[in-house]
Amino acid sequence: MLFTILNKINFKGKLVVTNYKGKTFHFGNGSDFVKIRLTNKSIENKLFRNPSLYLGEGYMNKEIIIEEGTLDDFLKIITASYNDYMSNNFVFKMYESISTFFKSFQQINKLVRSKENVAHHYDIDEKMYKLFLDKDMQYSCAYFHNQNIGIDQAQFDKKKHIIEKLQIKEGMSVLDIGCGWGGMAIQIAKDTGARVKGITLSENQFATAKKRAHEEGLADKVTFALQDYRNEKDTYDRIVSVGMFEHVGVDYFPAFFSKTYEILKDTGVFLLHTIGQRTKPSATSPWIRKYIFPGGYIPSLSEVLKETEKQNIIVTDIEILRMHYAHTLDYWYKNTIQHKETIVKMFDEKFLRMWEFYLLISKYSFINMGNVVFQIQIAKNINNLPLTRNYIYN
Repeated sequence: MLFTILNKINFKGKLVVTNYKGKTFHFGNGSDFVKIRLTNKSIENKLFRNPSLYLGEGYMNKEIIIEEGTLDDFLKIITASYNDYMSNNFVFKMYESISTFFKSFQQINKLVRSKENVAHHYDIDEKMYKLFLDKDMQYSCAYFHNQNIGIDQAQFDKKKHIIEKLQIKEGMSVLDIGCGWGGMAIQIAKDTGARVKGITLSENQFATAKKRAHEEGLADKVTFALQDYRNEKDTYDRIVSVGMFEHVGVDYFPAFFSKTYEILKDTGVFLLHTIGQRTKPSATSPWIRKYIFPGGYIPSLSEVLKETEKQNIIVTDIEILRMHYAHTLDYWYKNTIQHKETIVKMFDEKFLRMWEFYLLISKYSFINMGNVVFQIQIAKNINNLPLTRNYIYN
């Protein structure tokens, strides 16, 4: 059944597949070429039913062997034909529809579970993140003025772009929701003289962020707390959240926007930076949910705006970053491969294969599968910011 479906797909590249019996099949045409081997009947059946889960598992477990070409080449060809595969496979299309219908049950992010979900990903050995991220450890989409900019500069420019967009002034109070390892909060304090509080649910990130603020001599300006956003009591001139909203979960959007708007002062501005879907709402990849981000969800713009409209929240600007995250992930992948021997020693080969797949399937989700990044600006009052975007770039 798998090969019957593959024959119907117009692959943008040449894909050669050898089945578990040793028979070879040829698909597609183009300059990209990949040859793979499937090692058992089980993986063939699984790929027919649900490639969203079993493509990654098959690669991790060496049930899918790439004999010629690279994993990057393979996912480039496969993701470009994702919609074509779904439209020709009734079983997979039905699974995706059912999964989307029940997506709320895939995102249980109540207070205790939310911390557990965060720990699953962010509280692994911090040395791992230092191997592939930029020197400031920004684990979110960078901002590329052009493709020739390195990852360190692009992440610095991302922080500067957000700081300018928020129009932060000296003496203001700023809340950083999902502060990571503290880079954004520290940059805000350095550049503006504002007082910043960063909150995270990751114990590793909290410890590192707190240490960094002390080492930078900014302990009087920047504080960090191991805290859920729902427990925040103070009010702020500015709120920023970068790469955290993907962990909120669709059922918790009302609470998130209600809380952030409640703690924003009347003259306040909030900048939400999140991965988003440019397509209609759909469920998170089952492989990503299982292995990378349990409880994670990529919202569509309609889901976000539906909630802001309900709560009469003033959205003042929306910027859509298209290929910026693809470039970011490409850097992360190359850094990972550069340190692959170290990573295998830290964990094992299966972990490396999982991480490779994660970074590359994420990269191609932005190139071929409809993911973008939303920067959504919210103000408590319609006149809290200048009339045009010029102030951002001046």
